[in-house]
Amino acid sequence: MVEIDIREALKEEGKVYTFHYEGIPDLGEDISFARPLVLDAEYSALDRKVSVKGAFGTVLNTVCDRCLDDMKTEISYRFDELFFRVGTQEEEEYTYEGDVLSLDKMVYDAIILSLPHQLLCKDDCKGICPVCGQNLNDGPCGCKPEDTDETNPFAKLKGLF
Repeated sequence: MVEIDIREALKEEGKVYTFHYEGIPDLGEDISFARPLVLDAEYSALDRKVSVKGAFGTVLNTVCDRCLDDMKTEISYRFDELFFRVGTQEEEEYTYEGDVLSLDKMVYDAIILSLPHQLLCKDDCKGICPVCGQNLNDGPCGCKPEDTDETNPFAKLKGLF
Protein backbone atom coordinates (compact mmCIF):
# COMPACT_ATOMS: atom_id res chain seq x y z
CA MET A 1 0.00 0.00 0.00
CA VAL A 2 1.15 3.50 -0.83
CA GLU A 3 0.19 5.48 2.26
CA ILE A 4 1.09 8.89 3.65
CA ASP A 5 0.88 9.70 7.35
CA ILE A 6 -0.75 13.15 7.22
CA ARG A 7 -0.95 13.76 10.98
CA GLU A 8 1.60 16.62 10.96
CA ALA A 9 0.13 18.18 7.80
CA LEU A 10 -3.32 18.30 9.41
CA LYS A 11 -1.85 20.06 12.48
CA GLU A 12 0.12 22.63 10.44
CA GLU A 13 -2.20 23.54 7.58
CA GLY A 14 -0.51 25.11 4.56
CA LYS A 15 2.94 23.67 5.30
CA VAL A 16 4.32 21.58 2.44
CA TYR A 17 5.71 18.12 3.16
CA THR A 18 7.49 15.65 0.87
CA PHE A 19 6.85 11.97 0.38
CA HIS A 20 8.87 9.28 -1.41
CA TYR A 21 7.79 5.71 -2.13
CA GLU A 22 9.64 2.94 -3.91
CA GLY A 23 8.21 -0.54 -3.99
CA ILE A 24 5.64 -2.84 -5.52
CA PRO A 25 2.18 -2.02 -4.19
CA ASP A 26 -0.61 -4.59 -4.25
CA LEU A 27 -3.07 -2.96 -6.67
CA GLY A 28 -4.85 -6.14 -7.72
CA GLU A 29 -4.26 -9.04 -10.05
CA ASP A 30 -4.70 -7.04 -13.25
CA ILE A 31 -1.51 -5.01 -12.69
CA SER A 32 1.85 -6.81 -12.66
CA PHE A 33 4.97 -4.76 -11.96
CA ALA A 34 8.21 -5.56 -13.79
CA ARG A 35 10.02 -2.79 -11.90
CA PRO A 36 9.20 -1.09 -8.59
CA LEU A 37 6.92 1.95 -8.60
CA VAL A 38 8.89 5.11 -7.79
CA LEU A 39 6.68 7.96 -6.55
CA ASP A 40 7.72 11.41 -5.34
CA ALA A 41 5.15 13.88 -4.07
CA GLU A 42 4.55 17.05 -2.11
CA TYR A 43 1.46 17.37 0.04
CA SER A 44 -0.20 19.94 2.25
CA ALA A 45 -3.48 20.22 4.14
CA LEU A 46 -6.01 23.04 4.18
CA ASP A 47 -9.58 22.96 5.53
CA ARG A 48 -9.53 19.14 5.95
CA LYS A 49 -8.53 18.70 2.31
CA VAL A 50 -5.11 17.38 1.33
CA SER A 51 -3.43 18.47 -1.89
CA VAL A 52 -0.98 15.94 -3.34
CA LYS A 53 1.23 16.82 -6.33
CA GLY A 54 3.98 14.77 -7.87
CA ALA A 55 4.94 12.07 -10.34
CA PHE A 56 5.55 8.35 -10.52
CA GLY A 57 7.07 5.89 -12.93
CA THR A 58 7.27 2.14 -13.31
CA VAL A 59 7.41 -0.68 -15.83
CA LEU A 60 4.55 -3.18 -16.12
CA ASN A 61 4.45 -6.76 -17.35
CA THR A 62 1.91 -6.73 -20.18
CA VAL A 63 0.88 -8.83 -23.18
CA CYS A 64 0.87 -7.77 -26.84
CA ASP A 65 -2.72 -7.44 -28.08
CA ARG A 66 -1.88 -8.95 -31.49
CA CYS A 67 0.58 -11.81 -30.93
CA LEU A 68 0.00 -12.43 -27.19
CA ASP A 69 3.75 -12.35 -26.41
CA ASP A 70 4.86 -11.06 -23.02
CA MET A 71 6.23 -7.54 -23.10
CA LYS A 72 7.13 -4.61 -20.85
CA THR A 73 5.29 -1.27 -20.85
CA GLU A 74 6.82 1.83 -19.28
CA ILE A 75 4.46 4.16 -17.42
CA SER A 76 5.20 7.68 -16.19
CA TYR A 77 2.55 9.99 -14.81
CA ARG A 78 2.33 13.45 -13.26
CA PHE A 79 -0.53 14.11 -10.85
CA ASP A 80 -2.15 16.97 -8.95
CA GLU A 81 -5.01 15.64 -6.83
CA LEU A 82 -7.16 16.80 -3.96
CA PHE A 83 -8.20 14.32 -1.26
CA PHE A 84 -11.25 14.94 0.93
CA ARG A 85 -12.06 13.60 4.39
CA VAL A 86 -14.53 10.70 4.13
CA GLY A 87 -18.11 12.01 4.18
CA THR A 88 -17.32 15.49 2.83
CA GLN A 89 -16.78 14.63 -0.83
CA GLU A 90 -18.57 13.83 -4.04
CA GLU A 91 -18.63 10.20 -5.19
CA GLU A 92 -15.89 10.48 -7.81
CA GLU A 93 -13.35 12.25 -5.59
CA TYR A 94 -10.43 10.68 -3.70
CA THR A 95 -10.80 10.39 0.07
CA TYR A 96 -8.82 9.79 3.23
CA GLU A 97 -9.84 8.64 6.67
CA GLY A 98 -8.15 9.50 9.96
CA ASP A 99 -4.44 10.35 9.76
CA VAL A 100 -3.59 8.15 6.77
CA LEU A 101 -3.99 9.00 3.11
CA SER A 102 -3.83 6.02 0.72
CA LEU A 103 -2.65 6.74 -2.82
CA ASP A 104 -3.49 3.23 -4.07
CA LYS A 105 -6.73 4.12 -5.90
CA MET A 106 -5.17 7.21 -7.49
CA VAL A 107 -2.11 5.24 -8.64
CA TYR A 108 -4.30 2.41 -9.97
CA ASP A 109 -6.54 4.85 -11.88
CA ALA A 110 -3.52 6.68 -13.31
CA ILE A 111 -1.88 3.45 -14.49
CA ILE A 112 -5.04 2.21 -16.19
CA LEU A 113 -5.62 5.58 -17.87
CA SER A 114 -1.95 5.79 -18.96
CA LEU A 115 -1.97 2.49 -20.82
CA PRO A 116 -2.26 2.84 -24.58
CA HIS A 117 -5.51 1.68 -26.19
CA GLN A 118 -3.62 -1.10 -27.90
CA LEU A 119 -0.51 -2.69 -26.43
CA LEU A 120 1.86 -3.77 -29.20
CA CYS A 121 5.26 -5.44 -28.90
CA LYS A 122 6.26 -3.49 -32.03
CA ASP A 123 4.42 -1.21 -34.45
CA ASP A 124 4.41 -3.77 -37.27
CA CYS A 125 3.41 -6.78 -35.16
CA LYS A 126 1.80 -9.37 -37.45
CA GLY A 127 -0.23 -11.09 -34.74
CA ILE A 128 -1.17 -14.75 -34.75
CA CYS A 129 -2.65 -16.98 -37.42
CA PRO A 130 -6.41 -17.25 -36.88
CA VAL A 131 -6.32 -20.88 -38.03
CA CYS A 132 -3.37 -22.49 -36.21
CA GLY A 133 -2.40 -19.79 -33.68
CA GLN A 134 1.27 -19.50 -34.70
CA ASN A 135 2.96 -16.18 -34.01
CA LEU A 136 3.35 -14.69 -37.50
CA ASN A 137 6.30 -12.55 -36.34
CA ASP A 138 8.29 -15.81 -36.22
CA GLY A 139 7.48 -16.56 -39.86
CA PRO A 140 4.59 -17.76 -42.02
CA CYS A 141 2.64 -20.76 -40.78
CA GLY A 142 1.67 -22.39 -44.06
CA CYS A 143 -2.09 -22.23 -43.46
CA LYS A 144 -4.25 -21.24 -46.40
CA PRO A 145 -6.54 -18.28 -45.84
CA GLU A 146 -10.13 -19.38 -45.30
CA ASP A 147 -11.58 -16.32 -47.01
CA THR A 148 -11.20 -16.66 -50.74
CA ASP A 149 -12.85 -14.36 -53.24
CA GLU A 150 -15.61 -16.91 -53.73
CA THR A 151 -16.51 -17.19 -50.04
CA ASN A 152 -15.95 -13.58 -48.96
CA PRO A 153 -19.08 -11.43 -49.37
CA PHE A 154 -16.93 -8.28 -49.39
CA ALA A 155 -14.81 -9.38 -52.36
CA LYS A 156 -16.95 -7.25 -54.68
CA LEU A 157 -15.76 -4.15 -52.86
CA LYS A 158 -12.10 -4.88 -53.63
CA GLY A 159 -12.19 -3.17 -57.01
CA LEU A 160 -13.98 -0.07 -55.77
CA PHE A 161 -11.07 1.41 -53.81
